[in-house]
Order: sequence, then C-alpha cells, then structure tokens
Amino acid sequence: MHKCPTCGTELLFEVKALEPLCKLMEQWINHQEASGCSYSHIRHLQSFLKNHIRPNFGEMDVRAISSRIVFDFYSTLLQRGLAGKTIKHILDALKALLNHLCNIEVITTLPKFPRIKITAQSKRWIGRESQLSILDQIDNKYRLYFQILFETGMRPGEARALKRRDIEGTIITVERALDEANNLRPTKTGRTYEYQISRALAIFIEINHTLYLPEANMFDFSRSGCQRAWQRACKAACISIPLYQACRHSKASQINEACERDRLCQLQAALQHEHVATTLKYYTLGSKERL
Repeated sequence: MHKCPTCGTELLFEVKALEPLCKLMEQWINHQEASGCSYSHIRHLQSFLKNHIRPNFGEMDVRAISSRIVFDFYSTLLQRGLAGKTIKHILDALKALLNHLCNIEVITTLPKFPRIKITAQSKRWIGRESQLSILDQIDNKYRLYFQILFETGMRPGEARALKRRDIEGTIITVERALDEANNLRPTKTGRTYEYQISRALAIFIEINHTLYLPEANMFDFSRSGCQRAWQRACKAACISIPLYQACRHSKASQINEACERDRLCQLQAALQHEHVATTLKYYTLGSKERL
C-alpha cells in the first residue's frame, strides 16, 4: 500500500510525480471552450473553480482525491450555508473535471460523489395582457426584439442573432445564437428551427426593414443592454419577472392554457353540461386513473 506524499492518503498505486489539480484546471477549461460550450457555462465553471475548488484542491495531487475527501468537501459546503442547487453545481463541476482527467488517464478511478436532491421550482409565467403592459414601457430601440420574443417564445440569444434573410413573411428561421459575450454560436441543440409570427408583425418588419441587406443583422445591441431595457420596463409596468420566463416559459404556458381551455369546452359540449363546473368536478380525470 502506498501513501500520497502530500496528504498521506493511502493509494493503490505509487505516486511517482506530483500532479497538482490547479495545473490541470486551465487545460480542462480550454478543452471545454474547444468543445463548443457556451460562454455562460464556461464563466460559471471558472467561478466554481476559483471560489470553491481551487482553494480546497488546487495544490493537492489529483490522484489523492478520494471519496472521503470529496464527502468532506461536501460537508464543508453545507457548513457554509450555500444553497442546495449551488452545492450541486459545484460538485458537478468537480466531478466533470475529474471525469475528464479519468478519460485522459491522468487518474485511474473516479471517486464517489454524494447524491443531492434538488426540489424543482415551478416556473413563473405571465399572460398576453401582462406582456403587452411591459411592451408599452419598452424603449423603441428594443421593442421589435421583445415583440418577436413574445410571439415566438424563441431564446433571447437566438433573437439577437437574427439576420434580415431569416425572416420571410410570417416565418422566422433560427440558425444561430449569440452568447453573453456576443460570440456567434450554433443554436442550443445545434438544429435549425422555424417560428411563426403574426401577419401584423410580419408587415411591420417588411415596411420598416425593407432596405436591409439579406446579411444585415436585425439587432445591434448587447445582452446587457437588453437586460437593462427589460428591467426598466418591468419596473415601470410594476411586474417583476425574468426575461426568459416572461417570453419562452410564458409562451409555452399560454399555449398549454389555451389547449386545456379548448379541451374543457369540447368535453362540456360532448356531455351536454349546462355549467362547466360540473365537467370540472366529475370528468377531468387523467392518465393516472385509467385502468
């Protein structure tokens, strides 16, 4: 049985050379960037490495990081009073780093990690009326951008990357996205999407952007500029909700609500109920009740 020269941990192999984790972190980050990870994902990884992983493991021989040490680190994070979701993200970053080192045979085995259960929080959303109230407070420079987000439910980074040629009549084709640093990226899934917009919005775009060249960018502002405009408009409209939830989550929830309303109306008509309350009370059973 061999022992680590830095911490005395018993190892199943002899440590012949010191491999401090701090020297391998930058290589891993560079590998993540080369793999096409988003700017925001890289930024979060760098934050976890700098604030939590490097202070605890930076000078340790990577081959000495055992399951016991990982669980001790987990206990330390709990004692610091960090949120469960934050702790999970930190441990996930450490696990991803060690898994990469295992894949390139810097270490031979991956230590065990604690299982962390996070209670999923329900997504907030707003109706069309609230969206219009916020839109009324949006600066003219950003209004078309937010109109497209509300009508389509596309991701904000995808909307910022739109070119004039992407909009043909009432169809918007999404092929790319911009990250937080305004770097051009593929869409989140790497696929191309098509979204439908209203005829009124399509006519507005045709009239006001008729002189745009096909390769011209529809919008020329940054993510931070959009966020500031959004926060000002929300404050003026007395509505507090993050942009992503107000557009993408809200679009999905509005569609779901409309489908549920149509389903209920069809069910009420089929059963000849005078009051919809009767239908709701007795005939809205789901798949769980099916024999």
